Amino acid sequence: MKDIDFMARAIELAKRGQLKTQPNPMVGCVIVKNNKIVGEGWHQEYGKDHAEINAIKNCKKRFGLKKALKIIAASDFYVNLEPCTIEKNTPPCSTALIEHKIKRLFCGTLDPNPKINGKGIRLLKNAGIKTKVGLLSKECKQLNRVFFTNQKKLRPYIILKSAQSIDGYIALKNGDSNWISNSESRKDCHHIRSTVKGILVGRRTVEKDNPSLTVRLTNKELGIGKNEIIEQPIKIIIGNLKKSKENNKLFSNNAKVIVGSKLVAKKFKNLEYIQYKEKNFLEKFLKDLLAKNITSILVEGGQNTLNSFIANNLFDELVIYTAPIFLGNGSIKTLNLKAADSINKSRKLKTIKIERFKDDIKTTYYNGNI
Repeated sequence: MKDIDFMARAIELAKRGQLKTQPNPMVGCVIVKNNKIVGEGWHQEYGKDHAEINAIKNCKKRFGLKKALKIIAASDFYVNLEPCTIEKNTPPCSTALIEHKIKRLFCGTLDPNPKINGKGIRLLKNAGIKTKVGLLSKECKQLNRVFFTNQKKLRPYIILKSAQSIDGYIALKNGDSNWISNSESRKDCHHIRSTVKGILVGRRTVEKDNPSLTVRLTNKELGIGKNEIIEQPIKIIIGNLKKSKENNKLFSNNAKVIVGSKLVAKKFKNLEYIQYKEKNFLEKFLKDLLAKNITSILVEGGQNTLNSFIANNLFDELVIYTAPIFLGNGSIKTLNLKAADSINKSRKLKTIKIERFKDDIKTTYYNGNI
């Protein structure tokens, strides 16, 4: 096996923590000696041991404490993200690597957190440990798009999602939209919901649809243990919404709800109103949500809500489900954006993936690089 193969394995391990690690990044670690893997681990859950510590524990479990210490001292470590240097919920990983006297560290990317950025590598170098940064860096950054966005843009990672007809409409003139997309597409959307910390819609969507905004998949469908609890995203509303019988699904089961609006700020057990005096408070609202550890948000609003995010360039990913159905003139368009002055000034996205769910087509776009 080559260096890139071991780093690819670290990335594969890191993905196992996707549903549990936010606001932390996903990290995997592989320990190699004489071209053989002698230990591996990943960051399994926020607040618990990081990948490097779990890999060391795995090596000790395989070989016993005494033999493992000798093996680790002459081994190479492969991690997709720079080892941390700060102590929060767990001790710094860089300190653990120095104490175990590892031989070399292969690191995919530096940590974008300014409190760490480059410091972990410098500590290891000063301790006489050889380091190499940049192995599969593109793939490593791609893996942690959420974390890099949080650190660099100081807001949550935003995914815009919509289901539309083949002629570009999301509902009939009377508002009827049940269901444009098929059951497989809707199931896939629930998988996306399971990966984010919040789901956002506008006030009108809540008043019209009375949505639950929950993940409605089984543990088996999510690929988690049958006894594990499915963490439900926080429900986020933009607009002057008041609790009523007409929107009771939103507040069922003591769900946590945050409303950003011009209404007076107040906080109950699971309901919080954040007041803004500005007409356009979207960017400030997002920064406030990040401060509450809401690191990623799926926006499922209607035309006006989607327009607001796109017009303010406050999104990172766009997911469109297109169904083979015509709704015709007079129906409600997916988007209604202001025209650009020229083609050169038009916003261009990058097509990342095209998938098929029965007859529906799902297209995923990225808005710029990390």
